[in-house]
Amino acid sequence: MFILPAGMNNTSGNTMEEILTGRQKMPPAAQIPRGTCKLFGAIKALGTIRKSTILVHGPKGCVYHINYILGMRGDRPSEIYTTSLDEHDVIFGAEQKLKDAISYLDSMLSPDLLFVLSCCSSGIIGEDVDHAVNNTETRSRAIAIDAGGFEGDFHDGYSETLCQLVREFATETSDLSLSPAERSVNLIGMLRSGPDLAELRRMLGSIGIPVHAVLTAAASIRDLEDLHRAALNIVVCEPAGLAAAMLLEELYGTPYIVEEIPIGCRSSIRFLQQVAAALGIPIPDFAGIPYPDAPPNTSHSPGIPFIWGLNDRRIALAGGPTRSISMIRFLAEYEAAPRLVILDFAPVGSPFREKIRSLLHPSVEILIEPEYETIMEKLQDEKVDLLIGGLLEQPMAQVLGIEHIDIMHGSRKTVGFSGVKELELVLGAGHDPDTT
Repeated sequence: MFILPAGMNNTSGNTMEEILTGRQKMPPAAQIPRGTCKLFGAIKALGTIRKSTILVHGPKGCVYHINYILGMRGDRPSEIYTTSLDEHDVIFGAEQKLKDAISYLDSMLSPDLLFVLSCCSSGIIGEDVDHAVNNTETRSRAIAIDAGGFEGDFHDGYSETLCQLVREFATETSDLSLSPAERSVNLIGMLRSGPDLAELRRMLGSIGIPVHAVLTAAASIRDLEDLHRAALNIVVCEPAGLAAAMLLEELYGTPYIVEEIPIGCRSSIRFLQQVAAALGIPIPDFAGIPYPDAPPNTSHSPGIPFIWGLNDRRIALAGGPTRSISMIRFLAEYEAAPRLVILDFAPVGSPFREKIRSLLHPSVEILIEPEYETIMEKLQDEKVDLLIGGLLEQPMAQVLGIEHIDIMHGSRKTVGFSGVKELELVLGAGHDPDTT
C-alpha cells in the first residue's frame, strides 16, 4: 500500500522494485487486497463480446469465483466454461482434455468466437494453450489468450487482451480496401455494455458522430474485423485501452485521443466538444443548457447545479483511477469534494497520481492499493458519512454505519446527461430539507 501524502505531488518513498516494475509492494499478509489477477481482467474484457464463448483451462474454482463476482457487479459473462483441472491433470498434463473441451463447445454452442484462456495453474505446469487451439479443428474462430495470473494484475489483463484482439483481427481478416467511415469513432477500453454505453452512443449520435465499434463491450466479430474503418479512436479508459489505441494507430494510422469518462454535465459537454475538435467538425455550443437553480435561502453559488446537502457530506471515493477522476469532477460541479480517495491501482510513474492530486484540495489523502485495516482507520479518522464506490466497500460501510452508493454496478447509469439525472437522484435521496 502507498499513501500519496496530502499536499505532495511526488511519490517519494517508493522502493527501487516499485519504481522499476511500476507496482506497489504488498505486505507479508494482506487482508482483502484491492486488486485481483490477470485472468479476471481478461474475462471482463471478453465477457460481453457477442456470440462468444470463454473456456478457461484451469481449476473450476477460478471460473466460479470470477463468474460470481462479475454476476454481483451486473456484468457476468453469459457463456464461460472451465476444463476443471484436477491433481492428475496438474501432474501429468491435460492437453487432450483441453482439445476435447474446445471441440465440445464448438459443436454444442457454435459461437462465432471461442476464447481459450490460460490461468495460473495451466501456466505453471507449462500447458501450451496456443498449440492446443491451433491443432484443434473448429468451425468457430478459436483464439488463445494468455491470462496467467502470476504474469500481471487485472488491469494488465484488460490491456493485453485488447491488444491481442487487435493483432488477431489486424490484416488477416480486415478488408483494408474499405476507407474509414466519415466522422465515425471507435470507443476503446469500454468494457461495460449496459446503460453507460448506450448513453455514450446516444450522446455522440446527437451531434452527428456514429459509434462504429466498441473494444470490447457488446462487440461482434464484424466489429473486431472492421476496427480500422473508424476515423478516430476514443480511449475512454486509459489503463484498458491506451495500448490498443496506440497499436491501431501503428497498424492503420488511425489517430486517437484519450478522454475521461464523461460523468456530469460539464464533463459531458467537454467530451463532445473535444471529440468534435479531433474530427475537425464544428464544435457544438452547449451554452444554452441551464443548470437547475439552487433552492432559496441557501449559500449555494448561482449557476451551480445543486444536490441538497451534498457539499456538507464527508465523502470518501473508492475505485479505479479512471472513474475516480470523473467522479471527482462530477462532485466539483456541485461544490462538493471527497475527504478521502481510495484507488484500486495507480502504477508508479503513471499520470493518474498527479492528475488526481491536481483535482483535490492539498489536505485530501489518497490511498493507493491500501489494506483493509488502513481503509477502515482512515474512514473513521475522516468521519466519513458517505462512501461512493463498489461492492467491495459495502461491508465496510455496513460495519461503520456509513451510507454507501455503488456506482460500479453494470446496471447503474452514470455517464452523460441522463447519467446526471440518475446520480442526482441517488446522491440526493433522503436529504430533502422537507424530510430531514
